[in-house]
Amino acid sequence: MVDRHEELRGLSTLPAAPVPTRGTGERVALAIVWLVVAVPPCLWLASQQAPEAVVATVRSATAILVSVLLWGLLGAALAALLLPPVPAWFRLKLDALRRSLGSDRSPLLRALGELQHFASAQRHCEVGRLALSRGEHSLALPHLIAALELDPRAPATHHQLGLTLFALGHLPHAAHCFANAEALDPGHAFGDALLYAARCADLLDQHEAALAGFERHEQRHGGGYKSRYWHALALDGAGQTLAASNLLRAIAARPERRLSPEENWFRSLARLRSWSRRRA
Repeated sequence: MVDRHEELRGLSTLPAAPVPTRGTGERVALAIVWLVVAVPPCLWLASQQAPEAVVATVRSATAILVSVLLWGLLGAALAALLLPPVPAWFRLKLDALRRSLGSDRSPLLRALGELQHFASAQRHCEVGRLALSRGEHSLALPHLIAALELDPRAPATHHQLGLTLFALGHLPHAAHCFANAEALDPGHAFGDALLYAARCADLLDQHEAALAGFERHEQRHGGGYKSRYWHALALDGAGQTLAASNLLRAIAARPERRLSPEENWFRSLARLRSWSRRRA
């Protein structure tokens, strides 16, 4: 396992980020709502000065909006026919938006309130976990680092911190955290620590180490669409193009059940990559 002080020194050099008050989905939805609400009063105020100009503006804006929508729908339909990842991407993003809007922020606020009365590794980790589940990575990061400082032998803290750092693009630090979680608790998070450690290794151009990690994950935990797609990318990076092509074709095969949005996304990526190889 990585030395505690060395790891914390590395984490302390990460750039600070502002703490968001809401998730991305909530901010986008609120911006749209405020924009829609603001239109009628603005039009009413303008109509008091130049009613004819307002009517002409509304007609022009309506015509433009209808045209944009029609061309957008046509473009989306063509893209969906030509590129499998397009509808899969929309489904993935819609699912993320649905979960963001449907999730309750009160558990996170309650955990933050409890933390003000008594700080512990467990409470810091809980705040980090809840923030991470809502996509608030900048909020999760300092709390997970604090939890790690208080209890460096908790595999869940290492894993949650690794996921946060992975999302923020700090791959070397994320790889250390996943390796620590796996060392402290082999098979942690149903193999996710091992899977993400292998993915980090591949993204850091350590392809042989990545392949060894993916193979261990497959043997111990079985493979899913995400793990096998990442495994295929690692095979490509290691120069094993034939094995990568075979694995991509297996992932792209028609499934026997309805896939989740994430599974469907990785299958669509495999279909596109497999198709492009056949055309090359």
